[in-house]
Amino acid sequence: MCDRKNHNQQVSLKFGKVTKTFPLVELPCKHIVVKSAKELHGWWPGKRECTAERLLVNPYNGCTHNCAFCYAHAMWGYFNLYHSRKIVTVFEDFHLEVARQLDGLEVASCGYLSPVTDPFQPLNIKYQLSEKLIKVFVDRNLPIEFITKNVITDEALRLMEKQEHSFGQVSIITPDEELRRRLVPGGAPTEKLLDNLTRLKQAGKFAVCRIDPIIPGITDDERQLDQLVGMAVKAGADHIITSCMDIPQKIRPVLIAQLAGINSSIPRLYRELYTENLDGQWHVNINTRRLLFQMMSGICRRHGVSLALCMEYESVNGRVHGLNREFMTTRNCEGLDVPLYIRQGGTFRPVNCDGACLLCKEPVCGISELAGGGAWKLKDYRRWSKQIKENKEPRLF
Repeated sequence: MCDRKNHNQQVSLKFGKVTKTFPLVELPCKHIVVKSAKELHGWWPGKRECTAERLLVNPYNGCTHNCAFCYAHAMWGYFNLYHSRKIVTVFEDFHLEVARQLDGLEVASCGYLSPVTDPFQPLNIKYQLSEKLIKVFVDRNLPIEFITKNVITDEALRLMEKQEHSFGQVSIITPDEELRRRLVPGGAPTEKLLDNLTRLKQAGKFAVCRIDPIIPGITDDERQLDQLVGMAVKAGADHIITSCMDIPQKIRPVLIAQLAGINSSIPRLYRELYTENLDGQWHVNINTRRLLFQMMSGICRRHGVSLALCMEYESVNGRVHGLNREFMTTRNCEGLDVPLYIRQGGTFRPVNCDGACLLCKEPVCGISELAGGGAWKLKDYRRWSKQIKENKEPRLF
């Protein structure tokens, strides 16, 4: 719990016509503590290339790693509070709310901790919400994954060892430590990030290295990318995920100015490269991106590791198409097949499937809506749970 006494400063946020006020906590970094009954949910509506379903779990909004290229700087609500005032939002006792929601379900997908802000950022040492959330999933025999640019805690690994399909993703964007510090001021050193991969393997967990995003004119040198993939594979990476940096319109001037401090030719280069706008996000032209991903395919092939892309699209005759199926060398984006889980005999057990709902034609789980993917909410999982209670048991492992 947070000590709210003797804090005179207040933070006021407007949500529509409602204004909410919170005490500002100064240490270990500026943050507010919010009671929230926010619900688990799947992928966001709109473009989707993620093959498997996930239950997104964000215990914090805002992240003191302060990555220059982070797309969350363009987001709304509590995310904007960090972008504008460097104040992180902590969702107090969120693990208890998640446990309550999961206990009301008969079907669940893998938890995703956390897709927007780092679950192991320094503030987590105080609140340990990430470890508490991992425990909530693992205690119910539900898989959970995370993405981090910081050191994975021993407690998180100890908990995840108990659940067969849980795994970890480590984001490493460059082998150049000095450059890494300029791009990710608050993250762990490259050496520690590589050690994360080794520790995941030692814990018997599937290890993903995300070279995500590749930043044109900054981290796109072929020799350095080859070096980084080699280092990641040697450390224990089973799979590589990559992307080319896209730029939300809202932060474009600020981001370009920051990157120009590293490479003065960035403003000119980006005027030439970033010519495609999809839903408010500026993308490098498709021909240049294809060449980049072909290069990454060759690098991964040489190092004997699989590859997938993350959130990469092109516009064809006014329609958006994903590039993942063109370059992905595994069935599922993360390189690991993580099935859907359904409750049986009081505990969750895996369905006999590979979890690739986006590509599914014959859903053995018995939930026809999941085939082809979608943007699902907690109410959908509750509706499917009711159907499962009424129908016969699906085939299980």
